[in-house]
Amino acid sequence: PTTASSRTSDDADRPRTMQISVQAAGADHDALVAKNWKKQWLANGREESGITADQMDKMLAYIKAARSDLCHQSFVAVSPSGVVVGSAACQLWSGPAPQFDGDKAGTVWGVFVEPEHRRRGVATRLMQAVIKHWTSIGCQRGVLLCASEEARRVYERLGFGPGHMLLLELQPSNAAAPAPSSVTLETAHGAEADAHVLRHLRAKHLEERAPGASRWAGEELPERAAAFVKGARERLEYAVCMARDATGAVVGCASSNVWEGPGSNNHSWQTLIKLGVVWGLHVDREQRERDAVAAALLEHVVARWRETGCTKGFVMAASDAEAALFRRAGFEAHNAMTIELGRAPSPTSPIDLLRGVAMRQRTCAAEAAAAAATAEAEADFVASLRASGAALAQQVPASRLALLRLALPQMVEAALPATGAGRELAAVVVEAQAATGTHIDPESNWYTKNIARFGGGFDMKALTAQPGLLAAKFDRMASKYAVWTVGNRCTYYDWIARSARAATDELRGEGAVLDVACGIGLPGHQLRLCGFEGHMSGTDLSVGMLARARERRVYNRLFLADANAGLAAVESESLDLVLCVGALELLDHAICLPEFARVLKPKGELWASFQWEDAVDESGAAIASPTRHQNVAGVTLSELAAKLEMSGFDFDTAHVEKSHCAFYTPSPAQDGSSLPVPYLYVKARLASAPAVAPADE
Repeated sequence: PTTASSRTSDDADRPRTMQISVQAAGADHDALVAKNWKKQWLANGREESGITADQMDKMLAYIKAARSDLCHQSFVAVSPSGVVVGSAACQLWSGPAPQFDGDKAGTVWGVFVEPEHRRRGVATRLMQAVIKHWTSIGCQRGVLLCASEEARRVYERLGFGPGHMLLLELQPSNAAAPAPSSVTLETAHGAEADAHVLRHLRAKHLEERAPGASRWAGEELPERAAAFVKGARERLEYAVCMARDATGAVVGCASSNVWEGPGSNNHSWQTLIKLGVVWGLHVDREQRERDAVAAALLEHVVARWRETGCTKGFVMAASDAEAALFRRAGFEAHNAMTIELGRAPSPTSPIDLLRGVAMRQRTCAAEAAAAAATAEAEADFVASLRASGAALAQQVPASRLALLRLALPQMVEAALPATGAGRELAAVVVEAQAATGTHIDPESNWYTKNIARFGGGFDMKALTAQPGLLAAKFDRMASKYAVWTVGNRCTYYDWIARSARAATDELRGEGAVLDVACGIGLPGHQLRLCGFEGHMSGTDLSVGMLARARERRVYNRLFLADANAGLAAVESESLDLVLCVGALELLDHAICLPEFARVLKPKGELWASFQWEDAVDESGAAIASPTRHQNVAGVTLSELAAKLEMSGFDFDTAHVEKSHCAFYTPSPAQDGSSLPVPYLYVKARLASAPAVAPADE
């Protein structure tokens, strides 16, 4: 194995990243949150002259009120020396429009990280704390308006998307188109129009079957809407646009006001952005030209926004159909983003409850039947191994022998001793697997027969930027992934096995392990084959991969997660080992590596593989990048050192092993040939932790 002791003096002078902790903040940090909002405003290229002179006072008053009324919570990212390097503020979304339904939404604003600490996962950590707070106060979704493309990428990795929040860029325009001849439009500002607003709100909610619609008959919702309108009339330039038919009856309404809320869009503490908001757009069902009237009402609202100096318009559409109406008028998602936080199902009737119970019973019965069938197959497999008379089959515990049933050929070779007895048992395993249909022939399989079709030049970087598409790709690969791994002669498993043999008895016996980007469960499976007995979790962004991993029965817990969005489901300092092989070339090191450091105990270990850029073979000749056509690049040894140190690992005591060929990838020539993919295998601990043992030779 090659260690890091050969680094240059320049490498030794490289600054190390401090371990950042994210903490809930109280009122003593309100001024800092407000100042950081201003810093972010300026960092986004806006002029300081656009901030009002009393911005600080107004923002502090807003935070104080939000803490009292809207479950406001600020978070700060703090270095070990106590320096705050980032902050974020979140709360219930009171909405720029009255809130009616039973769902709660959270919002976040003022997310800021000092420039020298960016792209290290700090913003992701802050947002994970925000999402956790939203969940704790009962929110079903989160909403935000992001301020930059860099921020958008962070939010997308966490699961935010466009949703039904839409914005309209207000440009100079000709006069509004005339309304349909069947109606006339007018704008009202006084309380005389409130009864019409409430009637149309009620009809709108009943038609859309909103969760709160059934409660409209009570006093709560009309009072809430009336209170909002009263306050908006006093301070938010409220007006309602109404459509009257030939008889003078009001057949449609659309309310509008300006945005009131946190962040850069509150026009009371800045003068460059003023958001107009439209809500409660509704036209009676009986109206002959209903869609045309709705479009005319909306255009009338937009004209009013222009008259009052708004720079953008905003709407939270209530349905796909309503969103389509607004999109036809020019509204788009722009920088508005939402995330669904999920909720537990809650049957609303006895029959729903009975159906839910029946479904759970059927699911449990199916799972129990599958588990029983697997246990029987494993018992038969173990019996066949022992009946062969192979010496090791009599000595190895049945639970360990059962693990060989689904082990790939290279996994079996790595797990068993390189002795006559080991080779004897390996041959028996091949026979037993072949008899039960689980053996994959390395020389003749789906991969080897179709290799000439593979090697296309899709852009993997573009794919990883869209987690949903990447997950779908791996879902499709899940059923063939084992064959793919055998066919490409992957050798990760030898390194994992040697590392496992070199591990301490404590780590093998009781260590808590997380297998990141576990795929179909092969890395965790290899650890179990080599005697790891502690609690093992696996995570992947592909449901299909996790389903295959579950079949191996080696994990105590499997959960769906995009590692590029962090490991929010894992507690800090809770793991003895983080294992991540064959995936880091597709992951954001600035996010993942600090997260690995966060979840490890002080003496925990990271075992990881990195594609090796600028690799050389045994003779010193350069190895051409085998994946450049797919826009996948690795790291050089010096880059690896920098990344690990920046994330809090001690590269001085790390053990790095060079592999000139971790596996073969199909050639982009698509001629049936393959290219070697070189890897760097690393075992490292956190800075100041004791050195780790190299992989056993």
